[in-house]
Formats: sequence, structure tokens, C-alpha cells
Amino acid sequence: MKPTMHAKPSGSKRQPNFDTTQPSTKLRNRLAAEMANVAIYLESGLTSNTMRAYASDLRHFKQWGGRIPATPRTVARYLVECAKTLKVSTIARHMAAIAREHNRLGLQPPTQSALVRATMRGIRRIHGCSQKQAKPITSAIIRRLVTPIANFSELRNSRDRALLLLGFSGGFRRSELANLTINDLSFEKRGLVVHLRTSKTDQNGFGRDIAILNGDEPVCPVKALKEWIKHLQCNYYENDNGSVIFRKIDRFDRIAGGLSGAGINWILRTRMQAKRMDVAGFSAHSLRAGLVSSAAMASVPIWEIQRQTGHRSESMVHRYIRNVGLFDSNVSSRIF
Repeated sequence: MKPTMHAKPSGSKRQPNFDTTQPSTKLRNRLAAEMANVAIYLESGLTSNTMRAYASDLRHFKQWGGRIPATPRTVARYLVECAKTLKVSTIARHMAAIAREHNRLGLQPPTQSALVRATMRGIRRIHGCSQKQAKPITSAIIRRLVTPIANFSELRNSRDRALLLLGFSGGFRRSELANLTINDLSFEKRGLVVHLRTSKTDQNGFGRDIAILNGDEPVCPVKALKEWIKHLQCNYYENDNGSVIFRKIDRFDRIAGGLSGAGINWILRTRMQAKRMDVAGFSAHSLRAGLVSSAAMASVPIWEIQRQTGHRSESMVHRYIRNVGLFDSNVSSRIF
């Protein structure tokens, strides 16, 4: 006997239909929050300067007509267009910006494709990979630059003197000089210890200390820095030890906000012009290049130069030493 089939009551509730193909709103919100945390760590892995450069490069790509996500063919065409006007190193940075944006969105970067990589190899081969190097500043040039300029105020001469002498003696990058605060300095009997909290080659912020020795007048970086800090503390920024040391000075001789890397470059070139010196090839990086070149001329061991400048490898130091004349410190002079 067949069992009787009862009709389903019309008022009964329908069983919920669990569709596992679509994530719930709660799950989507959790995934979005996790990706936001990932983005925070991605951005923390880059310096603010690099972030700004990548943002500019990405705008350039989109203004050209690119979009994210991009195909390998689109990126290859973009690189070819860039090769008409940009340096190879700049094009490589544009590639890195495009790759980073894809990684940030969880997408496969087209820059890793065979087509894009082959295109970049061709650009490097045709246009070359050599980078323009800043001319090194010698100790003789430094002596001329730090002597007071008559139509510059005492405040401006004091700042410039401290900036240039510290930059040269420490082999600092311009970004490192711009970010220094009074709290980063420790004055001692033999000189000064500068604590770099972070740098281009230390983006994780392990930090390192650089010793600046007392020198003879008029090129003692320690005394010059003390005099500039006295201007800051006595007249403007007393008890403000967390503020940056090197600051802008407006046309009314008032101290303003912190200097940028470009501002340091402008100060160097302006003083060179005031001293009727040729500025071609010189930049703020010339201070760092000058220390390395001068140390090489004085037969200072590579490891000592690296300890001062923070270069990770000897090969990077040798890029600066190439600025030393071919007939200076030549190996044959020690043979015959």
C-alpha cells in the first residue's frame, strides 16, 4: 500500500536556500577590511618620496591612455612611447609603479610577461643604461662655499654653512639632511654623533649612527651646526627639539618650514653662482659624491667609506670613485 502524500500547507515557511556561490555581506566586509590592512603594509614598505614618484608615474600612464588592469601589449606600447623622451632608469620606475598598483589590487602584474620584459631589454640595449652622475665637490670648493656672502643675511649664511659642512663631512643624502631633527644629534667631546632613523637603504628604520669629528676653523661642521641650532633655539624654536633642523628662510629673514631635497639643491647652486662658480653637473648629491671621491684620493679603505655613507656594497662606492681622475691614485704609481 502506497503511503499517502500530504500536500504542503500553504502557510508553512519555505526552507532557506543556502547559495554558497556568493559570499555573505559579512564575509565581503571582512575580506575588504583584510585587504585594507594589506594596503597599509604595502604603503609602509615604501618611503614617502617613492610613494609620490609612483603616484606621478601612474598618472602619466593613465594620461597616456593606459588603465588598470593593463594588458602586456598595452604596457609594451607605453614603454616604447616613454623611450622617446625618458631615461631608462625613469622608465624602469614607471614599470615598477604599474606593477605595484596591480599587486595592490591583487592582480597579476603585466610587467612580468615575456613581451614586456623583452621590450625593456631592447630599450636598455638601444638607449643604454648609464646614469648621469653628479660632479663631486672637493674640500677646496667647500671652503669657498662656506665663507660668508656679503648680500646674504647672517642667518642665511649660518644655515648654509652648517648644511654644506655637515652634508659633506657625513656623506649624507639630501633626504637625510632634510629629515634631521635636534633629537637625532648627540654632541660629544670628540665631535658629534648623528642618528639616522631611516634612509634610502634602510626603509625598515633600523637606524645607524654616523660620527662627525671636530674640525679646524673655518670648516668645522660641529661648530657650524651648534651656531645654527643656537639661532633656532634662541630666536625661534626654543624647546622644539622634535622639529627639523634645516629650514627655509623667507625674504624677510624669517625661519619657516623644513627644507625639501630640492631646496637643499637650490641652496648649493645659489651659493655657487654667488661665488661665480660653474654649476653645471653639480647638485646636492655632489656633497656625498665629494666625500667618497676625496676619501678615495686619500687612500681611505672602502669599508671605512661604507661605514660613513651607508653604502651596502663596494660596487656602489666604486661608482663614486670613478670621478677621481684617471691619473690620480693610479695603480702603476705604486709599481715603478
